[in-house]
Amino acid sequence: LREQIAAARTLAIVGGLLGAGAIAAGSIAGSTGGAQAGGALITAAPGIAQRSLLSYRRTEEMNADQAAARFLNATGQSMQGMLTTFERFSQSLSLSGVQVDKYQISHPLPRERIALLEELARKSKYFDAQDPKALVERHNLMRAKIAAYTGGASAVARLFSTDRTSLAARYGDAIATDLAGNSAASLQKLDALIKEQPKNPYFHEFRGEVLIKLRKSDAAIKAFNQAVKLDRTKSPLIRARLGFALVASGEAGNMGRAIDELRASLQSEPENYAAYRHLSQAYAQSGDIANAELIMAEGNFRAGNTRDAKVFAARALQKLPPGSPGAIRANDILTIGK
Repeated sequence: LREQIAAARTLAIVGGLLGAGAIAAGSIAGSTGGAQAGGALITAAPGIAQRSLLSYRRTEEMNADQAAARFLNATGQSMQGMLTTFERFSQSLSLSGVQVDKYQISHPLPRERIALLEELARKSKYFDAQDPKALVERHNLMRAKIAAYTGGASAVARLFSTDRTSLAARYGDAIATDLAGNSAASLQKLDALIKEQPKNPYFHEFRGEVLIKLRKSDAAIKAFNQAVKLDRTKSPLIRARLGFALVASGEAGNMGRAIDELRASLQSEPENYAAYRHLSQAYAQSGDIANAELIMAEGNFRAGNTRDAKVFAARALQKLPPGSPGAIRANDILTIGK
């Protein structure tokens, strides 16, 4: 894409130069036609460049659709969902009443995408394949969580209006209950879900979040510990929340483990600014102010807050042993951009 953007920019520049040259040549020759043609070329060049770039994007999208079809076929899954999605896009576009210039958009029109995929989909022996029950349930749990965070209890109720007693509907309701400020009631609902699925790491994870709000740090640590133990994907976000719970306990004996958990989390998720803050707090509570300030320098640097990063790096550099890895990193942050 960067290459295509560069090519489009070059095309626009060349077009502008050619137009300027035509105007100059027309002026020298006393030709108004040459000047008019040059002006038209200058005006048209950016549009031509933009169309070239959009054409590339549309081709890439069509290639992505074909790749998706291959992957679904290779993994024994149906393409019906893709076709249904594009049908919905097409209906929405038709109902909007907007006239779309297909050469001025970055994605192919839904009808074009359907035409490309329909034959591939119908030929697949997996066209009528059903998704595994466990996969559908996991997907619904994800949908419930998104609905709860974005629209609250009403969004969860709408999403699961035909089955409000399902596991996903009750999970979404438990989250929405907590977000509405009733953490104690949410905890009861989560405990019922855990009794039903004791090995679901995400139920334990959210239970930990609720317990932190209820200021029950020890119980929250146990909940996050269980979530980390059950999580086969080794999510850095769950480990970061365990680290935060350990810091939130305020107990000096928990700070060493908090540092270990937060550092491990940041190795996999180095852009998690909140984890840097909590790690800095852990170092500060353990009495290591130099590393507390170095971590804040690193976190601000990663977040793009260069000014704050340099302030913390300068403070850290005054306390860290000269030539140590921490001092070298602090000096790197200080010298970047000079």
